[in-house]
Amino acid sequence: MDAINQLFINLLNIGMGAAVAVAAFFLMWGAFVYMSAAGSPHQMERGKSAMFNALAGLAIVLSARVIVGMIQAALAGAH
Repeated sequence: MDAINQLFINLLNIGMGAAVAVAAFFLMWGAFVYMSAAGSPHQMERGKSAMFNALAGLAIVLSARVIVGMIQAALAGAH
């Protein structure tokens, strides 16, 4: 059981690192699109949307980390 828990922890850490990197990229891309819009409402909306979606995705990934922690605690308490 410890080996399975360690495997899930390792996979979660790798996934978290990748998700944070992707979210940071899309946040920067959205900010670039927003700043280079030159007053175009469509481009500004695209930039804001990209930034919001990046932050929403990061929140989902972080909440997944919390949910996995609760599941592991519940499974550890069951034994």
